[in-house]
Amino acid sequence: MWGIIAWPFGKVLWLCYELVHNYGWALLLFTVIIKLIMLPSSMKQQLSTARMAKLNPKLEQLKKKYGDNREKLNEATMELYNQENINPMGSCLPMVITFVLLFAIIEVVYAPLSYIGNVSKDKLTAAQNTVYDIYTVSSAIKNYSPVEVGDGSAVVVSSADESAEKITVNSLTAQGRDVYDVLLEIKAQEKSPLAKYEDDKLKELSEILIAHPKMDEYFTDTTKVSQRFVAGGASTRTQLLVISVAKDYPDIFDPEVTKLCNELDYTFLGIYLGDYPSWKSILVLIPILSLVSQLAVTVLSQYYTKKNNGGAANMNKSMNIMLYGMPLFSFWIAFSFPAGIGIYWIFSSVLALVQMVLLNLYYTPARVDKILAKQNKKARKKPSLYQMALEQQKAQLAGQKSAGDTYSEEAETEEVKLSRAQKKEAERNALNEARRRYAEKYGDNEPINKPDDEDGKK
Repeated sequence: MWGIIAWPFGKVLWLCYELVHNYGWALLLFTVIIKLIMLPSSMKQQLSTARMAKLNPKLEQLKKKYGDNREKLNEATMELYNQENINPMGSCLPMVITFVLLFAIIEVVYAPLSYIGNVSKDKLTAAQNTVYDIYTVSSAIKNYSPVEVGDGSAVVVSSADESAEKITVNSLTAQGRDVYDVLLEIKAQEKSPLAKYEDDKLKELSEILIAHPKMDEYFTDTTKVSQRFVAGGASTRTQLLVISVAKDYPDIFDPEVTKLCNELDYTFLGIYLGDYPSWKSILVLIPILSLVSQLAVTVLSQYYTKKNNGGAANMNKSMNIMLYGMPLFSFWIAFSFPAGIGIYWIFSSVLALVQMVLLNLYYTPARVDKILAKQNKKARKKPSLYQMALEQQKAQLAGQKSAGDTYSEEAETEEVKLSRAQKKEAERNALNEARRRYAEKYGDNEPINKPDDEDGKK
């Protein structure tokens, strides 16, 4: 799903890359473009925030008036929003767009080869599969070691002892052992990671490893090949491995893929955007800067809210949790994904700071009052979609209440009718029982309706 959403953003990022020919600077240019596209929405949100700030005293009065009566308070609040032409959900749209953009960018950062360049999807998929297969075979060789059995022969079994010497392709060939035979022995083991491979595929992979000395050690070196890239199988995230592997082993991929990888500048200020931040590397600064920049956005937002609201920021607990939870979320994101994601988040936060300052300089209290006054005049002439939705909801509630009252009256009438019918039924049953007893006492030749006749005479 995210691949479909990421496609248009990937194309915009491709245009940015064509201008600057560096993925990091392209991310910055991309972020600027997205902020400009979102500027009308941000301006609308600024006015909505100002309008809500002016509405806070009335909301507080409603809370005091209705106390714990949540139903009445909600109805009164809804009516107040309707009168003031305010959509309380309007501020949620930028937040939703922010998260959609974030996950789209995650896909674009993981799969730059899909958006930068004109290499076919089949060739990229083949390169991703090659990287994953070589990693799987290399890990299987590393995690197995030879032991002797009763007859003195050697077999390959799983080794749980970390101190045991790990087998490599070079050690196998030095002992005169065939790499392909070893792979077949590993495949024969229970729950082997190579069980999914055909013998012909294992033969092909063994030839690649023999032709490239120490390739298996390269793929099992966590400083060169992160296990996070292969955790999801041969997915698009292995493209980041394709980029780095193509520089060290260019002949194992299609020439077009290798050329694209060598030409792609997937860095920013010397930082490879495909590396994961860790406490042991300089990349730890990326999550820290991401946290600080997002925290600055939160603090500045609170400052302007208090300033524009007469020194008091009336915010509920859920809003505070969201505001102060965002910096922690950005810190986690920057640590959990490649460096490119954290750098994008830093760009986004810094630009949000600049935008916030400029919007608050432009939307002075006097200007905001004039704009809101004009909007109120327009709202009286033509109701907004939110107002129409509120009116429709009120009409539905009124209709349900009216229907409920009508139903109660009909039910009461029906109950009266039912009681009368039951009474008549009881009378008929009693009359029939009297007829039956009369017939038993005087014989079947007596008229069965005689009691009726007698009753009629009475």
